[in-house]
Amino acid sequence: MHILKENKIILKKSFEFPCSYIEGKTERRLYIDLDKSQNKNLLVSELTLNGFRRNHDHMYIPICQDCTMCISSRINILNFKLSKSNKRNLKKNSDLVLKKRLKKLDKERYLLFKEYCDIRHSDSQMKDMKEADFENFLYNSKNKNVVFDLIDEKSSLFGSILVDVLNDGFSAVYSFYRPNQQKRGLGKNLILSLIQELEKIKLPFLYLGYWIEGCNKMNYKSLYNGIEFYQNGNWLPKL
Repeated sequence: MHILKENKIILKKSFEFPCSYIEGKTERRLYIDLDKSQNKNLLVSELTLNGFRRNHDHMYIPICQDCTMCISSRINILNFKLSKSNKRNLKKNSDLVLKKRLKKLDKERYLLFKEYCDIRHSDSQMKDMKEADFENFLYNSKNKNVVFDLIDEKSSLFGSILVDVLNDGFSAVYSFYRPNQQKRGLGKNLILSLIQELEKIKLPFLYLGYWIEGCNKMNYKSLYNGIEFYQNGNWLPKL
């Protein structure tokens, strides 16, 4: 990639560590420190386009031995059409709207994050994140990003999602929502709301991170119309 040579950026390899998604497997990553780049926004955009994913202050791509299950995914907004399930979700959540970060909800956002992690991801390291670390994670990134809040007419918080702002769209970094509102399908509604936001600003792609076939945690990504996967250096539609 030309941008790596132009910025004289060094690629590094991580140590092996237990895979977060496939039990019994180990993971290894090729990564880049964003601190070393002068044009972080362009770098994040270009690397995301080439299958990388941001994690805090670095971009990475898996280089696991004997495993290529992690595949980058994105929704092509131009090819997206609402399914019957999508329409039901939007109708069910018609009392909610997506707004850019409301600072008055900062405390409530952290409490919702803690509740979400405790109930939905009790085995995740994220649940131990202190408030200062949470704020640094959401609001103090090295690159351009936005926190969107899902709220009702009383500004009660139902969910939040952090996205990187790219040249060609958004990259969904992390989301959380009320874990006791399962019938609403708030996770799906956050994605559908982002798609609507991208349609408004006329940007074509919503990057969803890595997808693993057969992994229940990631299965939702393959269910959207317009989904594409990064394979052999190209973005290809789902077969």
